[in-house]
Order: sequence, then C-alpha cells, then structure tokens
Amino acid sequence: MFPSLLEQFIVEECTPDVVRMVTVAIHDETLLRPHFEFNRFELTIDRETNTALLSDILGDTDEYVQRVPLNELEAAIAAHIAAPTAG
Repeated sequence: MFPSLLEQFIVEECTPDVVRMVTVAIHDETLLRPHFEFNRFELTIDRETNTALLSDILGDTDEYVQRVPLNELEAAIAAHIAAPTAG
C-alpha cells in the first residue's frame, strides 16, 4: 500500500521551518484561509471545515488531493517531530 498524501507531506516537506509555519497557521485565527506552496505540495487551512487540503502538484486528479482534519494534521506533525524519519 502506498503512503497517504499526508504521510508523504510529512516526510518530504516537514522541515523545522515548515512545521513552525503550519503550526502557527493552524492556531492563528486572524489568518482566515492560510495557503502554502511547498516544493511538491500545496496546503490550505480551512477554518470553516476545520480541515487542511493537501494537493500534490505532480498530479491532476482527485487521487492527488487529500482533505485532513486539522487535529490529524497536528498529530502527524507532532509524531514526526518526536520521531523524525529519513526523507
């Protein structure tokens, strides 16, 4: 089974700077709909649905998009910080 887009995002994009930017965006309610463009992924925080939209810029079908609850995104980031993997 292939890793989910969230798992790929965590491994490929979550440098300490990215972790900091995303964490701030999740908690800063003055940012209405923060959007980030990284090397391979785009990430949009959607406060209305309490989700993050991950898009793999290498693909152009729904298979390359994943909507993730914000608490799941935060948990994945926290787990990555606690036990980083080679990526």
